[in-house]
Amino acid sequence: MTALAAHLAAQYGIEVAAVSALEKDVFRVDRRDGPSWVARVFAERRPLEGVHGDAAILRALEREGFPAERCAHPDPVSTHEGKGVLVTEFIPPAAPLRPGRPAAILGVLLGRLHAHPAKQLRRGGAWHHLSFEGGPREEIAAAAALLDDAAGHVGVGELALLDRLRDAVQRADACEDLPHAFVHPDFVPANAIPTPDEHLAIVDWTGAGRGPRLWSLGFLLWAAGARSLRLVDVAVSRYRRHVELTPGELDRLEGAIAARPIMLECWSVCAGRRELADAVERVADVRRLAPTIAARACQAFT
Repeated sequence: MTALAAHLAAQYGIEVAAVSALEKDVFRVDRRDGPSWVARVFAERRPLEGVHGDAAILRALEREGFPAERCAHPDPVSTHEGKGVLVTEFIPPAAPLRPGRPAAILGVLLGRLHAHPAKQLRRGGAWHHLSFEGGPREEIAAAAALLDDAAGHVGVGELALLDRLRDAVQRADACEDLPHAFVHPDFVPANAIPTPDEHLAIVDWTGAGRGPRLWSLGFLLWAAGARSLRLVDVAVSRYRRHVELTPGELDRLEGAIAARPIMLECWSVCAGRRELADAVERVADVRRLAPTIAARACQAFT
């Protein structure tokens, strides 16, 4: 963190008081001479062009008045130790919103995004822990590749479990033939910061771009429905102010809801955060709950 502080001080001429980790490779930068920043440090394998693309998206969101994190400097992208760095303004979290309000706000904001065809944007929608570039198709391929790599480290007694996880990934619906729009890969409460005016500001736009809107919506509905089916009603009612799903999207909503949670379980296993048997059981839980969430969402849409 000391090296990062020195880099930012030299790059931007600021006085850094402290750097602290918010999550892996994401740091809060407290300044003596101004408001705090957030510095996102990307892996060396991510081309700098992608980081510049993130900054361009943030600028576009600012022009549209969309509640998102803002670039902290006119030239917010730099290179540190061979890695791209993006600096944005730190958003101090206000008090948590009253129950149900986050689902409502996320629903309407995602609807606003999905109402934008984004035909000039890069491909997007992949979760950056699996793929920095592309959309659901690339995310699924990256998860499958991780599982293939893991095969050499799994005991014979667990190969059947690994095959079940592989099968779940192979069956995932990338939704590529369905309507595309401006998507955020991870539009859930974890990336929504409460503001003093009782709204939300959306952060972590890595991988945002043009992709299947159903995949993006599916994860929001999963996050809502895993807590309460009532929150599915709330999110859908607000989303519909801007977007109505096509019949084809409604038919495949169950698969879109289940897809990202399955990818998360694969990543958790390969990152050493979850035992294989636990991940397989959790995927089974996803398969049991997704149809219920999808049915509730379809009812709310119709």
